[in-house]
Amino acid sequence: MDDGAPKAARGWYPSPDGTQRYWDGDRWLDIPAPELTNPPPNSSAKDSKPSNRASKRGVIVGAVAVAVVLILGAAAGITWKVIHEQEVAAAELQAAEDAEAERAAEEKAARDAEAAAARAEASQRQQRADAVPGIEESIKVMAEGHITDGLIDGPILVVDCSPVNGGSTDDLTEKTTVFECFVANVDNGDGTYRGYTYNATMNWSTGSYTYGFGAP
Repeated sequence: MDDGAPKAARGWYPSPDGTQRYWDGDRWLDIPAPELTNPPPNSSAKDSKPSNRASKRGVIVGAVAVAVVLILGAAAGITWKVIHEQEVAAAELQAAEDAEAERAAEEKAARDAEAAAARAEASQRQQRADAVPGIEESIKVMAEGHITDGLIDGPILVVDCSPVNGGSTDDLTEKTTVFECFVANVDNGDGTYRGYTYNATMNWSTGSYTYGFGAP
């Protein structure tokens, strides 16, 4: 019955049992369905292609993301390693420089100490040498008194005091030094003198000395 409703176009349509049947515009025809060489437009095979492509795109995107993360991680690791090695090298260089500076300071301190000790020794030797003229002057005064007392003949020409037994005022290990002092009163005219012998003993620890007439 024609109720004026639009009719479906002629063609093959899927049936509930999964086969195809033909509609001629008015009714269904009971004729064999042709073999399908391609799946129908709304078949599941066609629907699966976009899904497969989407899946492949997802895999590719995921792989790229993982690769990027790995590359960034590797780059970060390399950067950290380079920075760490630079820091270690800088620390080692600083330690070496500090050690060298400390060694140089110790060597300088040792040199300064040696120089100070040498100056102190030189000063002590000079003080000892400067003490000898004082001893000689004391001997001269004593000899002049002896001349006055008639014990020896004058005049006094030279007074010379020298350490005995190979001693030396330069030997700072000696705490005392014994001197033999020659008081000349006669010039022999040949560069030699005659005279009298005196003696003196210097105590370097106290800076005092004793002296007297005669050989030490």
